[in-house]
Amino acid sequence: MYQDCRGLDITAASEDAVKAFDKLIISYLSINASAGPNLKATLDLDPEMPLANAMKCYFFMLMATGPLQDRAQKAAAEARTLGESATPRERMHIDAAEHWANGRKRAAIATWEAILVENPLDVLALRLAHHGHFYEGDGQNLRDTVTRRLFAWTPDTPGYGYVKGMQAFGHEETHDYDTALKAGVEAVECIPENPWAIHAVAHVHEMRDDPESGIDWIKKNESGWTTANNFRYHVWWHRMLMHLDRGEYEEVLRLYDEDLWDPESDEYLDLVNDAAVLLRLELHGQGVGDRWLALAEKCKGHTHDQSLAFIDVHHAISLSAAGKGDEKELLDAMKAYAESHGDDNARVTDAIGLPVARAMVAYKAGAFDAVVETLLPIRYHLFKLGGSHAQRDLFNMVLIDSTLKSGRINVAKMLVSERLSRLPNNAWTRAKAEAAGLAA
Repeated sequence: MYQDCRGLDITAASEDAVKAFDKLIISYLSINASAGPNLKATLDLDPEMPLANAMKCYFFMLMATGPLQDRAQKAAAEARTLGESATPRERMHIDAAEHWANGRKRAAIATWEAILVENPLDVLALRLAHHGHFYEGDGQNLRDTVTRRLFAWTPDTPGYGYVKGMQAFGHEETHDYDTALKAGVEAVECIPENPWAIHAVAHVHEMRDDPESGIDWIKKNESGWTTANNFRYHVWWHRMLMHLDRGEYEEVLRLYDEDLWDPESDEYLDLVNDAAVLLRLELHGQGVGDRWLALAEKCKGHTHDQSLAFIDVHHAISLSAAGKGDEKELLDAMKAYAESHGDDNARVTDAIGLPVARAMVAYKAGAFDAVVETLLPIRYHLFKLGGSHAQRDLFNMVLIDSTLKSGRINVAKMLVSERLSRLPNNAWTRAKAEAAGLAA
């Protein structure tokens, strides 16, 4: 029995294996491309380490693709066989891995939360709970899973800056922008290579409709997020949203081609980022050329994944925008999955994911009445898809645009009035207000 760098008991074969695991955790928290190799290095030193084997399952699930879920289940089962002599905390991690790999995401979240009751310094459980609440659309727990553990953390605790970055994002998603900004800046001052914290502050500037400050922040901290794995593309995406807000469309297209689009990447977040920025460009009245075609080619390989409804909805955008008819296969797969599976994501797919995906397909087909009839009744339930306010705002933009294009001017006035109360100086919102006959 050994202890990790935060003093938690860990079952391992050697001190070197524990140090390798500590290094693995830091690379996971910093969203660094070395996380995968660091997991391999840990398992090379200790193939039977219970937590490292649970971590293998976690990594497969974080990739959010159908084929890797099968491998996650095998990794969780292997961790179970190795966990007979593990600590109670480690066995609970194995429980969480089994839950998540078998579609019981909410049970996995509950298990990470239970770990943290007795082990508030378990930063792996904390980061995974934070991730889980994010994709549940549970902003209060996204925030509070961190804040209710901060009593145990000090600036001298290894990884403190990463925890402050999580705190910043939780406060941003619950609209406490001053607290979020303060925590995010402290996080980056503590650990400059801190992509999650940098991105949390970018969210603050986006939600405050302050693109100038957001672009300056992202540029100033570039060395702290360009070292990330594919998550660096998501920070580029945030910068692109801010250029969109300023009407700098040529710059957005340049950044898409030079910094966002990765022809080799099949990562789900990259596909989501690409779809979200291309559709926003079109909502701003800009053409995107043949970029949808290349993106849809990637999405065609994921029509039967059904790992997260949030992802499927974005694939529906890309496939329908390409105009090849492949969106029908995705919608059929989502429907069959929702009807035949009882896991957590299937229920979300049935209630929210499938209707929103159909609405996105209808929007690209010009069936604007159908978009309004589908999205208007569920717009206050879109959080159940998961993702951030900034990401889900795309669906609100589509709804507003559809009310105008379907001639539902009174509904448009209502929705634009709501949006103006939050974003009174936003150029896109003001343009829609003018189109609806409102004095912006």
